[in-house]
Amino acid sequence: MLGIVGGRDRFVCFCICAAAAISGAAPRADAQEWFRIPNFSYATDAELAPIDRTGFILSPDFSFSDELKLGGSGGGLLSDPSGFAIGVKAGYDYQVGGILIGGITDAFYSWADGGGYGFKSDLNYYGTIRGRLGVSLGRFLPYATAGYAYGGMEVTDIATGASDSKTLSGWTYGGGLEFVWNNDITLHGGYRRIDFDDVTFSTLPAGNDTLSPAIDVFDFGFVRRF
Repeated sequence: MLGIVGGRDRFVCFCICAAAAISGAAPRADAQEWFRIPNFSYATDAELAPIDRTGFILSPDFSFSDELKLGGSGGGLLSDPSGFAIGVKAGYDYQVGGILIGGITDAFYSWADGGGYGFKSDLNYYGTIRGRLGVSLGRFLPYATAGYAYGGMEVTDIATGASDSKTLSGWTYGGGLEFVWNNDITLHGGYRRIDFDDVTFSTLPAGNDTLSPAIDVFDFGFVRRF
């Protein structure tokens, strides 16, 4: 069934399936805890429970200033797509003493697009599957992260209306900082570099049809732990 729907539809299906799988795999949290509205008030050190980062995590994410850099032989025919993205992050963290080890996946719906010399490019979605390693410093947690990246990009010939959509694949690396806001919420901000493999689009002229996409992601959000 997924083979007959568009790239954005496949992305939506992926998010729904991932959310269902994660929500059904958390023995540590009952249904009430998953759907309880979190407290957003700041907690002082005295009000804060002992910090334990072990458990499942779920986070709405926002990326502000996505700009896909288009290299390769066809990069000069297109302006770099830019825009913003909204997504979700889920995973599991395990803390041993002051060291945190985790696995995480995220998926973003992107509004990054760009024009060019008779062509239009759109970054439809992107995401990562990665590990992370952090150091607990009280309420703060600096961390490094790296792993696999994927995405979906479309290039359209404006004159003919023909378009070609391709799945992107590559690697990501970066880091970030978390801060425990209260007993329910942890704030986070981070940076990731994503380097996708070269990809060829049939809508670009022969000899100038290869792109080498890369993106710098600056994202922020809040984390719920269960």
